[in-house]
Amino acid sequence: MKTSGAKKPDKVPYRAAEPSRRASSTDPATWAPFEDAVAAYQALTAAGRHHDRHPWPVSGITAALKTDAGLTCVDLDGAIDAEGGLDPHAETIVRAAASWTEYSPSGAGLHIWVRGRVARAIPGVGIEVYSERRFICVTGRRWPGAPDVVNDGQVYLDLLYERYQAHARREAHQQTRSTWTGPRTPPPDDLAGALLATLQRWGVAFGRLKPWQGGFLVELEACPWAEEHTSGPGGAAVLIHPSGARDFTCLHAHCHGRSWRDFKAIMEGHR
Repeated sequence: MKTSGAKKPDKVPYRAAEPSRRASSTDPATWAPFEDAVAAYQALTAAGRHHDRHPWPVSGITAALKTDAGLTCVDLDGAIDAEGGLDPHAETIVRAAASWTEYSPSGAGLHIWVRGRVARAIPGVGIEVYSERRFICVTGRRWPGAPDVVNDGQVYLDLLYERYQAHARREAHQQTRSTWTGPRTPPPDDLAGALLATLQRWGVAFGRLKPWQGGFLVELEACPWAEEHTSGPGGAAVLIHPSGARDFTCLHAHCHGRSWRDFKAIMEGHR
């Protein structure tokens, strides 16, 4: 994988046998055995040490995911904060996956490798899961405290996929509901401020605020249903959409299907 002149790798894959030609995540003819990729990487980085402008012409070795390999990568983007710690979402996922976890090439994210597969790729906010038709850059820089082996993760992958499917069904249901033609409440001018004000009014402890699809996402320090979780109190977040609508999400299986209405009810019941 070559890099551009920018600080962050451009993630363009190249062939080990012919480093000037691009590789394809769907064409095995452009791949190479891992040992050959390591040899090519070492040769390219050694040659690049004498180049003043780009001392590291490649950023790492990419692993080609395919169905029969039985490997899945859980990609956590922006999981590491400025102090080098994990945000609550990422910490919950790393603990639950309990498998080899390494820094991403940017150093701000993590790649968790597990044995098992998902039926389809899982997109998400800060998390993506892939089992096939994808290149993932391998850095070999293990996250401190993570297992030094790739463990079986099929049970956890099934939970993630179930949660993704439930979310997709909710979105499809919302899109097919009859359109409201009555008066609408306009969204607040300050979306983030409105959401934070609500959480503060309820006395909810929260962490990082970040943009999300035109709105904002706020990570909660603890899920209100944490006592039902299989591990850890984290994994929950609330969102505000550009329309002003709110939403609740949680990575734990027990919280599948829970909405902002459920979250609001339990928060107002605690006041």
